[in-house]
Amino acid sequence: MFTILKMLRKAKGQPEQGAVVMLGIKPGDRVLLLGAARPELAGAIGAVTGLNGQTTVVDRAPGAKDRIATAAAGAGALVDFVAAPIALLPTDSQTFDMAVLPAGLAALGTDAPSVLAEAIRVVRPGGRITICEPLPRQGLFRLAQTAPLTDPKDVVARLTAAGLRAARHLGSLDGTAYFEAARPR
Repeated sequence: MFTILKMLRKAKGQPEQGAVVMLGIKPGDRVLLLGAARPELAGAIGAVTGLNGQTTVVDRAPGAKDRIATAAAGAGALVDFVAAPIALLPTDSQTFDMAVLPAGLAALGTDAPSVLAEAIRVVRPGGRITICEPLPRQGLFRLAQTAPLTDPKDVVARLTAAGLRAARHLGSLDGTAYFEAARPR
């Protein structure tokens, strides 16, 4: 526990490093990011997974590939990019150790159940699904945002209803709430 707190203090001012710590990314992990909403997070994850692991981002938004490539180069990391819809992943089942939803479930709207089902499909048994849910902004900025899932119990309930086990709220850091659950073995 002390080591995690030490790492979080060191990452202060570098939100993507704090996110990597919260998500529990390790060297050698095979990580899939469903969406390019946070390119710096993809670069930071790629820097940790290294040459023995794999970091892949799937998105079909215009310019997403360039944003990911720029962030990966800035982090000195290798990050693969696949242009495809995140609700229909062109990936074999049980390929990744972890799937990350960097924009959260609320941003997915009605596609959330199908995206979550695809994330579960591509993660190996015992692998993790992690969600980075933005917290409500303060001041005038709160008027121009997607309605976040602010109650952690709602997010945990959605993960459990999707068939995942050990769903939990990891905590909040730098305006983002982090959640994880495991695919049953």
